[in-house]
Amino acid sequence: MRERGFSSPSGEGESRGQLSLTVIEAAVATLLVLTVAAGFALTPEYPTATLDHSSTPLDEQAHDAAALVAAAPADGPGTLLGVACASESDFDARAAQLQTVAKSGVSPGAFVAIQTDVGEAGTSPPADARVGSASVVVPRCTATLEVWYP
Repeated sequence: MRERGFSSPSGEGESRGQLSLTVIEAAVATLLVLTVAAGFALTPEYPTATLDHSSTPLDEQAHDAAALVAAAPADGPGTLLGVACASESDFDARAAQLQTVAKSGVSPGAFVAIQTDVGEAGTSPPADARVGSASVVVPRCTATLEVWYP
């Protein structure tokens, strides 16, 4: 009587059909690719981030920047803006500091222009730019800040 089981290399016994390892690997790879493709196809679509800086209105950013500029302390008595407005040369000496303080109150990528009676700092906005503005008054000085995006 013959035993049932694996066939021997000599060909004795009953032979059983076996799948080739290559066919199994191909089936698993196909299943994996289909699973990944289905994952992409069924993933919900989320809104992408845009550069429309409308989440914080420009006027609000300008008011924030103006408040920071008005409150920035000077090396001596008074505020940085008040000391800067003492003369044109004082303003020129402190323009970079004023610009740095103002930029800290706006979103990244925004530009700030500061205008006073004695000088200007920053880049003025182009004619077609959306602009937010705010004014601040300190002793001896009134400054207007404009915030805009390129």
